[in-house]
Parts: sequence; C-alpha cells; structure tokens
Amino acid sequence: MIRPVNDSALALTRFWFWHLLYWLGYLLLKYTHLSLLIPLQQEAAFPYLATYTLITVINLSLTGWLGTRELARPCTPAQQLQRLAVWLMPLLLLLIPLRQYLLTHYAMKSGPDMMTHWSHYLVVGIPLVLLPLCGWVAVFLLMKLNFFTLQQLENRQQLLKQARQARLKVLRYQLNPHFMFNTLNALNSLIVSRKGLAAEDLIQQLSAFLRHSLKNQDDQWVPLREELQALEAYLAIQQVRFGERLVLDWQLSATKPMQLPPLLFQPMAEQAILWTVAEQSGPIHLHIELTEPCEPGEQAGMLQFIIRSDAAGTETQLWPASQVPASLQQLQERLELLFGSRASLTLLNPAFGFYARLNLPLEVLYAAHPARDRGR
Repeated sequence: MIRPVNDSALALTRFWFWHLLYWLGYLLLKYTHLSLLIPLQQEAAFPYLATYTLITVINLSLTGWLGTRELARPCTPAQQLQRLAVWLMPLLLLLIPLRQYLLTHYAMKSGPDMMTHWSHYLVVGIPLVLLPLCGWVAVFLLMKLNFFTLQQLENRQQLLKQARQARLKVLRYQLNPHFMFNTLNALNSLIVSRKGLAAEDLIQQLSAFLRHSLKNQDDQWVPLREELQALEAYLAIQQVRFGERLVLDWQLSATKPMQLPPLLFQPMAEQAILWTVAEQSGPIHLHIELTEPCEPGEQAGMLQFIIRSDAAGTETQLWPASQVPASLQQLQERLELLFGSRASLTLLNPAFGFYARLNLPLEVLYAAHPARDRGR
C-alpha cells in the first residue's frame, strides 16, 4: 500500500524533534556539570565546554543523517542494531582520540605526568563518548518502533475502512430482482391494455427510482428530499401494480435540510408491500411518517421514519430475529456499519399488522450537510 507523503514527513519531523532534544539535553547536562566541577580544580571551563560542544555537534550531525537514512527502512530490531553499529563504530573510534587530543592540548594543564598518563586518560574517556551514543541508539530504536507500530495501526484501520465501504456498496446495490420482474409485468399489462399514459408514467417512475439507486458511486450521502423522491417513485410503481387496493397516507413533518445514506427507506417500504397488500385481499392503508420528536425522551434527537399498516399496533411482540427478511437484515447491517449503536431499526411481528420504525441520529445527519463523503 502506498502511504501518503505527509505521514513520512510527519515521522521525520518527530524524529528530528526528539533527536535535537536528546543532544541539546545532553549538552545542557554536560555544561552544567563542567561549569560546577572545573572551577573547583582552578582551571578554565571554556576549553572543556568548547571541546564537548564540538563533539556534540559532530554527534548530532552524523547521527541525524544516519537516523534520517534508517528511520523508514523496514528491518528487525536486531538487524537495525547491527546496521547502526556498523556506522557508529567508526564514529566512536574517531571521537575517542579527538576528545582526548582536544582536552590534553587545549583544556588540561599539560606536563610530564599528563603526557605519561595519556593512554590512561584515553581509556577513561571511552565510556564518556560511548554512553551518549548508546543512549541515542536506544532513543532511536524507540522512535522507530513507535513509527512502525503507528504505521501498522493506520494500515489496519485503512483496510478495515475499505472493507466496510466495500460491504456497504454490496448491501446498497442488492436490488430485489422480484421488484424488477413485477414492475416489468405491470408495464406489459398496461401496454397490452393500451393504457399508454399509465405505462409512460410507470416508466418515468421506474427511471427515477433506478437513477437514484445507481448514483453516488463513492458512497456519498444524499439530501433527505432526494431520498423521499426515490421512495415516492417506488411506491408510485407499486400503486400502478395494485391499483386502488394500495392507499398511501403521507405524514412528512421533517423537512429541514440534512443528508443521509441512500436507499434506507426503500427496504422497509418493500417489506410493507410484501407483508400487506401482496398477501391480503381488500384495500390496504399504509401510513408513512417522517418526524423529528422534540419531546424529551428516548427518541429525542432522532429522525424517525415509520411505515405501518392500519392494523399494526405499537405494543405487539418484536419480529423474531430468525424470521426477519434478508433485505431488512441487510438494512440493519448497513445501519451498524454507518452509525454503530446510534441508529436503530424496530420491527414488530407482521402477523399483527406491519410496523417498522427507523431512528437516525439528527446530529450526524445535520453534520453531513452539505453532501460529502462520509467514509466512516
């Protein structure tokens, strides 16, 4: 996977921040130590400070170049440690005699004893040069481990996001083939009966519904008005099929601008038709309600969409989960992927009249206006 350039630049910026902080902190600690210790020996502190400043600048520059080079290189901690040792060993061999030379010739009061014990001071100086480099190696390995841990976490989140988007597309594009079959049969009946105007109206409604179904290829949310127009087109097609047996009662009190995922209402309307007018004789009244409850309570702050038949009550038992139709199960899965636990779909047993209620969080719907990619 190709990662954004901004992520690498951010990791490099973090590295240089901690890199500079480490070496400047080391230099500050050394300054404090020398400024307190050297005057007690009745020697000038400046040569010592200048020596350690030069050594720190060399360390800062070479380890900075090395860290920039090695930060994004994928390798195990053991391999990385080996690579750092290959580069830092020559630096260590350079800095030890350089430090001793500068201290001997410019800082310490040289004399016969000093030159005689030059090798002794050289050996004593090894840990003073080695320990800061070892500390930098530890800090660098921690930074690199953090960098790759965050990288793997972001990659995993990106894969989960892509899988969720792919699943949403699959669920959204599952158009019931029976709906197309029945619509085409109804269209054929109108043509045979020479009802040209009714057939033309049916084609226009079918075209409007399919256009809404197939648009927004990138999971863009749509205005509430467009979603309602698609629902009206779908139910108009069903009215052509069933004629006077299907009576619709629209109660739309929620008209504020907001955005929502496409085709949330259609599966509920499809099942309402299937469990009422398609299975029963006589006229069927379906009530379609869209409201924003303002009273304090469980449903406050939710957009509420209800579709119910006349016979439906609100106190009957819930629809058994094992018997819920596939299209409504897919709708529940979409809601969970899009809203988590903030949205809900309530289904009552259709044996007592069809009743389905969809609750969507208004805060999310308002935040999505104007239309933009949600990509949650």
